[in-house]
Amino acid sequence: MIVKKLDLKQTVPSPICLSCDVCCHFLDQDSFMAPVFTPKERERAIEAGFSQGLFNPTADGKSSRIRLRAYDEMFICPAFLPETGECSIYSIRPLDCQIYPFVIVFDEDRKRVLLCVDQICPYTEIEISKFHQDANRVVAFLESDAVMSEIAESRSLVGSHLETVTVIRPLDRLTSYLTQTINN
Repeated sequence: MIVKKLDLKQTVPSPICLSCDVCCHFLDQDSFMAPVFTPKERERAIEAGFSQGLFNPTADGKSSRIRLRAYDEMFICPAFLPETGECSIYSIRPLDCQIYPFVIVFDEDRKRVLLCVDQICPYTEIEISKFHQDANRVVAFLESDAVMSEIAESRSLVGSHLETVTVIRPLDRLTSYLTQTINN
């Protein structure tokens, strides 16, 4: 039986997500924005029917980035069902997807972890205030002991600073946790 591992309420309303053609679509087959899966998430996806060949190892040596597939003139996540706009592994989707359009990135000096919103998501233009309102909930989720432990194990979940993001706030507890795990 597959059970959803984490419980984070989606910020963008489902009807809006299902009608959008941005999320889960990528311009490049090797997009650094393709979802990252922790080892546990990868195993759950494989148990759900994904082949191991759908995952490329990331720089941290533990997590994996999903291998995108060609679709029309773009590339899509293999879990994305273009006919319906739904995700075939929604109940077990990775942390990267659960928090989107929130993203976690290092600042330009790679000294702090930041909670940001990816401006590529069209909903951010409509309701940016909603993301500021939801930030406390998302921060509490990301800075819970269990989630910080997963992020520390799969550091590729923390991306490099992007020009397409709006910084919501620093993640000081997560920054401290990652710094401690590096030094230990």
